[in-house]
Amino acid sequence: MSTIKSSDEHLTLNADGSSKDIKFQANGVEKASISSAGAFTSTTIDATKLTGDLPAISGANLTGVGVAGISSSADATAITIDSSENVGIGTSPSYKLHTLIGAGEASGVGILNTNGQGLNIYTDTTAANADVSIDQGVTGAAMIFRQNGTERLRLAGDGRGLSQFTAKAWFNLDQTGTQNLRDSHNISSVSDTGTGRTTYSFTNNLGSINYSVTLSTNGSANNAYAGSWDNDRQSCMFNLAVGSFSTANAPSGSYLDYDLLCGMVFGD
Repeated sequence: MSTIKSSDEHLTLNADGSSKDIKFQANGVEKASISSAGAFTSTTIDATKLTGDLPAISGANLTGVGVAGISSSADATAITIDSSENVGIGTSPSYKLHTLIGAGEASGVGILNTNGQGLNIYTDTTAANADVSIDQGVTGAAMIFRQNGTERLRLAGDGRGLSQFTAKAWFNLDQTGTQNLRDSHNISSVSDTGTGRTTYSFTNNLGSINYSVTLSTNGSANNAYAGSWDNDRQSCMFNLAVGSFSTANAPSGSYLDYDLLCGMVFGD
Protein backbone atom coordinates (compact mmCIF):
# COMPACT_ATOMS: atom_id res chain seq x y z
CA MET A 1 0.00 0.00 0.00
CA SER A 2 1.34 3.41 -0.95
CA THR A 3 1.57 6.01 1.79
CA ILE A 4 1.66 9.79 1.95
CA LYS A 5 2.78 11.53 5.13
CA SER A 6 3.99 14.91 6.22
CA SER A 7 6.42 15.76 9.02
CA ASP A 8 8.46 18.88 9.73
CA GLU A 9 7.09 20.45 6.57
CA HIS A 10 8.41 17.56 4.41
CA LEU A 11 6.08 15.61 2.19
CA THR A 12 6.92 11.93 1.85
CA LEU A 13 5.53 9.78 -0.94
CA ASN A 14 6.15 6.10 -0.57
CA ALA A 15 5.36 3.46 -3.18
CA ASP A 16 4.44 0.11 -1.70
CA GLY A 17 6.95 -2.53 -2.75
CA SER A 18 10.66 -2.35 -3.61
CA SER A 19 10.08 -2.29 -7.37
CA LYS A 20 7.26 0.22 -7.48
CA ASP A 21 7.57 3.70 -8.99
CA ILE A 22 5.99 6.95 -7.91
CA LYS A 23 4.10 8.43 -10.82
CA PHE A 24 2.76 11.94 -11.38
CA GLN A 25 -0.24 12.31 -13.63
CA ALA A 26 -2.35 15.16 -14.97
CA ASN A 27 -5.77 14.45 -16.45
CA GLY A 28 -4.95 10.77 -16.30
CA VAL A 29 -1.72 11.20 -18.33
CA GLU A 30 1.69 10.45 -16.78
CA LYS A 31 3.93 13.51 -16.79
CA ALA A 32 6.81 12.38 -14.54
CA SER A 33 7.91 9.49 -12.37
CA ILE A 34 10.48 8.51 -9.77
CA SER A 35 11.70 4.94 -9.94
CA SER A 36 12.43 2.78 -6.93
CA ALA A 37 16.15 3.35 -7.72
CA GLY A 38 15.68 7.12 -7.51
CA ALA A 39 15.78 7.95 -11.23
CA PHE A 40 13.56 10.88 -12.15
CA THR A 41 12.04 11.08 -15.61
CA SER A 42 9.77 13.71 -17.09
CA THR A 43 8.18 14.41 -20.42
CA THR A 44 9.12 18.10 -20.07
CA ILE A 45 11.61 20.01 -17.94
CA ASP A 46 11.46 23.81 -17.91
CA ALA A 47 15.13 24.77 -18.11
CA THR A 48 14.30 28.38 -17.20
CA LYS A 49 13.39 27.19 -13.72
CA LEU A 50 16.68 25.34 -13.14
CA THR A 51 19.22 27.12 -10.90
CA GLY A 52 22.45 26.12 -9.22
CA ASP A 53 25.05 23.61 -10.33
CA LEU A 54 24.10 20.26 -11.77
CA PRO A 55 25.65 17.19 -10.16
CA ALA A 56 28.10 15.05 -12.12
CA ILE A 57 26.28 13.46 -15.05
CA SER A 58 27.48 10.55 -17.11
CA GLY A 59 27.29 11.42 -20.79
CA ALA A 60 26.52 7.79 -21.53
CA ASN A 61 23.25 8.18 -19.66
CA LEU A 62 22.11 11.27 -21.54
CA THR A 63 19.60 10.69 -24.32
CA GLY A 64 17.63 13.15 -26.34
CA VAL A 65 19.83 16.04 -25.24
CA GLY A 66 20.50 18.48 -28.06
CA VAL A 67 21.99 21.92 -28.62
CA ALA A 68 20.47 24.26 -31.20
CA GLY A 69 22.44 23.92 -34.45
CA ILE A 70 24.29 20.77 -33.35
CA SER A 71 23.23 17.24 -34.12
CA SER A 72 25.14 14.00 -34.06
CA SER A 73 24.70 10.63 -35.67
CA ALA A 74 28.26 9.48 -34.95
CA ASP A 75 28.65 5.80 -34.10
CA ALA A 76 32.14 6.36 -32.68
CA THR A 77 34.10 9.03 -30.83
CA ALA A 78 33.83 12.06 -33.12
CA ILE A 79 35.49 14.72 -30.92
CA THR A 80 38.17 14.11 -28.30
CA ILE A 81 39.45 16.60 -25.72
CA ASP A 82 42.49 15.36 -23.85
CA SER A 83 43.91 16.40 -20.46
CA SER A 84 46.05 19.11 -22.14
CA GLU A 85 42.89 20.60 -23.65
CA ASN A 86 43.92 19.57 -27.17
CA VAL A 87 40.89 18.98 -29.41
CA GLY A 88 40.81 16.20 -31.96
CA ILE A 89 38.12 15.77 -34.62
CA GLY A 90 38.05 12.23 -35.92
CA THR A 91 41.42 11.47 -34.33
CA SER A 92 43.27 11.59 -31.03
CA PRO A 93 44.76 15.11 -30.87
CA SER A 94 48.47 15.83 -31.08
CA TYR A 95 47.99 19.62 -31.39
CA LYS A 96 45.66 22.24 -29.95
CA LEU A 97 43.34 21.61 -32.90
CA HIS A 98 43.87 18.37 -34.80
CA THR A 99 41.61 17.19 -37.60
CA LEU A 100 41.96 14.08 -39.70
CA ILE A 101 42.23 15.21 -43.32
CA GLY A 102 41.47 11.95 -45.06
CA ALA A 103 41.32 8.21 -44.70
CA GLY A 104 44.72 6.71 -43.97
CA GLU A 105 46.39 10.03 -43.13
CA ALA A 106 47.96 10.23 -39.72
CA SER A 107 47.88 13.98 -39.23
CA GLY A 108 45.87 17.02 -40.07
CA VAL A 109 45.63 20.69 -39.23
CA GLY A 110 47.16 21.91 -35.99
CA ILE A 111 47.35 25.21 -34.15
CA LEU A 112 50.57 24.81 -32.21
CA ASN A 113 53.67 26.81 -31.41
CA THR A 114 56.15 27.00 -28.56
CA ASN A 115 54.69 30.35 -27.48
CA GLY A 116 51.10 29.32 -28.13
CA GLN A 117 50.76 31.55 -31.17
CA GLY A 118 50.70 30.96 -34.90
CA LEU A 119 49.18 28.47 -37.30
CA ASN A 120 51.13 25.41 -38.31
CA ILE A 121 49.68 23.02 -40.87
CA TYR A 122 50.82 19.42 -40.81
CA THR A 123 50.13 16.70 -43.34
CA ASP A 124 51.12 13.11 -43.72
CA THR A 125 53.82 13.43 -46.39
CA THR A 126 53.75 9.68 -47.00
CA ALA A 127 50.18 9.86 -48.27
CA ALA A 128 49.51 9.66 -51.99
CA ASN A 129 48.08 13.18 -51.95
CA ALA A 130 49.49 15.33 -49.15
CA ASP A 131 48.45 18.71 -50.56
CA VAL A 132 47.06 21.33 -48.19
CA SER A 133 44.20 23.46 -49.52
CA ILE A 134 43.12 26.65 -47.76
CA ASP A 135 39.94 28.13 -49.24
CA GLN A 136 38.77 31.59 -48.22
CA GLY A 137 35.34 30.58 -49.46
CA VAL A 138 34.00 34.01 -50.49
CA THR A 139 34.13 35.01 -54.16
CA GLY A 140 36.42 37.99 -54.75
CA ALA A 141 37.55 38.27 -51.14
CA ALA A 142 41.23 38.46 -50.24
CA MET A 143 43.17 36.21 -47.89
CA ILE A 144 45.53 38.19 -45.66
CA PHE A 145 48.56 36.91 -43.78
CA ARG A 146 49.73 39.05 -40.85
CA GLN A 147 52.68 38.84 -38.49
CA ASN A 148 52.34 40.60 -35.14
CA GLY A 149 49.38 42.50 -36.59
CA THR A 150 51.29 43.75 -39.67
CA GLU A 151 50.14 42.61 -43.10
CA ARG A 152 52.93 40.70 -44.86
CA LEU A 153 51.14 38.99 -47.74
CA ARG A 154 47.75 39.38 -49.38
CA LEU A 155 46.27 36.88 -51.82
CA ALA A 156 43.83 38.96 -53.83
CA GLY A 157 40.51 37.59 -55.00
CA ASP A 158 41.87 37.34 -58.55
CA GLY A 159 44.83 35.21 -57.42
CA ARG A 160 47.53 37.90 -57.25
CA GLY A 161 50.05 37.66 -54.42
CA LEU A 162 50.61 41.17 -53.05
CA SER A 163 53.54 42.10 -50.83
CA GLN A 164 56.72 44.15 -50.90
CA PHE A 165 58.68 41.11 -52.10
CA THR A 166 56.39 39.95 -54.92
CA ALA A 167 56.26 41.43 -58.42
CA LYS A 168 53.23 43.67 -59.00
CA ALA A 169 53.55 43.01 -62.74
CA TRP A 170 55.81 41.35 -65.31
CA PHE A 171 55.77 40.88 -69.06
CA ASN A 172 57.42 39.14 -72.02
CA LEU A 173 56.91 41.29 -75.14
CA ASP A 174 57.63 41.01 -78.86
CA GLN A 175 57.82 44.56 -80.24
CA THR A 176 58.43 43.64 -83.88
CA GLY A 177 55.53 44.05 -86.30
CA THR A 178 52.28 44.11 -84.34
CA GLN A 179 53.38 44.25 -80.72
CA ASN A 180 52.49 41.02 -78.92
CA LEU A 181 52.47 40.12 -75.22
CA ARG A 182 53.66 36.53 -75.11
CA ASP A 183 52.80 36.33 -71.43
CA SER A 184 52.30 38.72 -68.56
CA HIS A 185 50.98 39.31 -65.07
CA ASN A 186 48.85 42.35 -64.19
CA ILE A 187 49.36 43.87 -67.65
CA SER A 188 46.01 44.34 -69.37
CA SER A 189 47.31 45.68 -72.71
CA VAL A 190 50.20 47.34 -74.55
CA SER A 191 50.18 50.25 -76.99
CA ASP A 192 52.69 50.70 -79.81
CA THR A 193 53.71 54.37 -79.54
CA GLY A 194 56.44 54.19 -82.19
CA THR A 195 59.54 52.22 -83.14
CA GLY A 196 61.13 50.89 -79.96
CA ARG A 197 58.47 52.50 -77.78
CA THR A 198 55.62 50.87 -75.83
CA THR A 199 53.09 51.91 -73.22
CA TYR A 200 51.89 49.25 -70.76
CA SER A 201 48.54 49.43 -68.93
CA PHE A 202 48.06 47.69 -65.59
CA THR A 203 45.08 45.43 -64.99
CA ASN A 204 45.08 46.62 -61.37
CA ASN A 205 46.54 50.04 -60.62
CA LEU A 206 49.50 50.36 -58.30
CA GLY A 207 49.25 52.23 -55.02
CA SER A 208 51.59 55.06 -56.02
CA ILE A 209 53.93 56.19 -58.82
CA ASN A 210 56.97 55.41 -56.68
CA TYR A 211 57.52 51.93 -58.10
CA SER A 212 60.47 50.28 -59.81
CA VAL A 213 60.63 48.80 -63.33
CA THR A 214 63.46 46.48 -64.33
CA LEU A 215 63.96 45.79 -68.05
CA SER A 216 65.98 43.21 -69.97
CA THR A 217 66.28 42.41 -73.69
CA ASN A 218 68.15 40.31 -76.19
CA GLY A 219 69.34 43.57 -77.74
CA SER A 220 68.24 43.16 -81.36
CA ALA A 221 65.37 42.58 -83.72
CA ASN A 222 66.43 39.06 -84.66
CA ASN A 223 67.79 37.46 -81.47
CA ALA A 224 71.42 38.16 -82.51
CA TYR A 225 73.03 41.37 -81.33
CA ALA A 226 74.49 43.51 -84.09
CA GLY A 227 76.05 46.94 -83.68
CA SER A 228 77.63 48.75 -80.78
CA TRP A 229 76.10 49.25 -77.33
CA ASP A 230 75.17 52.64 -75.98
CA ASN A 231 74.52 51.61 -72.36
CA ASP A 232 73.13 54.98 -71.39
CA ARG A 233 70.40 54.77 -74.01
CA GLN A 234 69.84 51.04 -74.50
CA SER A 235 66.41 50.81 -72.81
CA CYS A 236 64.62 52.99 -70.30
CA MET A 237 61.22 53.50 -68.67
CA PHE A 238 59.35 56.79 -68.28
CA ASN A 239 55.89 58.29 -67.72
CA LEU A 240 55.35 56.24 -64.57
CA ALA A 241 51.69 56.48 -63.48
CA VAL A 242 49.59 54.33 -61.16
CA GLY A 243 47.80 52.85 -64.17
CA SER A 244 50.55 52.64 -66.80
CA PHE A 245 54.18 53.29 -67.77
CA SER A 246 56.22 53.49 -70.98
CA THR A 247 59.54 52.14 -72.26
CA ALA A 248 61.85 53.09 -75.10
CA ASN A 249 64.82 51.32 -76.73
CA ALA A 250 67.48 53.39 -78.47
CA PRO A 251 70.81 51.58 -78.71
CA SER A 252 73.41 53.43 -80.78
CA GLY A 253 71.15 56.47 -80.76
CA SER A 254 68.39 54.98 -82.93
CA TYR A 255 65.05 53.56 -81.82
CA LEU A 256 64.79 49.81 -82.35
CA ASP A 257 62.01 47.25 -81.88
CA TYR A 258 63.16 44.21 -79.89
CA ASP A 259 61.68 40.78 -80.48
CA LEU A 260 62.29 39.99 -76.81
CA LEU A 261 61.75 42.68 -74.19
CA CYS A 262 61.06 41.60 -70.62
CA GLY A 263 60.30 43.57 -67.50
CA MET A 264 59.28 43.34 -63.84
CA VAL A 265 57.50 45.88 -61.67
CA PHE A 266 57.87 46.12 -57.88
CA GLY A 267 56.12 48.63 -55.64
CA ASP A 268 52.97 49.32 -53.63
